[in-house]
Amino acid sequence: MSPPTPKIVDFKLPLPWLIAASVGTALFMVTLGWNASTQSSKLDQLIAANAKLEKRLDDRDARLDTLRDQMYGIQRVNDTNALRITALESRTK
Repeated sequence: MSPPTPKIVDFKLPLPWLIAASVGTALFMVTLGWNASTQSSKLDQLIAANAKLEKRLDDRDARLDTLRDQMYGIQRVNDTNALRITALESRTK
């Protein structure tokens, strides 16, 4: 009795199927790359818009800090003037 011989299964693809599958895969890869570059461009635009917005917010914050400092300065001058007026009024009585 001889050892059993293994069965060999040979899948042969017809040439048109092989060409169609290769072309389909290549087109898929090209469209995938195209979409990735488009999304990258949109992402760059969003990053630029975000940077502009951050700059505007930083400028606004700087203006608000300046305005707050001016307001505190005016309040100090106002308090000083109120104390002077009170002192002058107390002298004249």
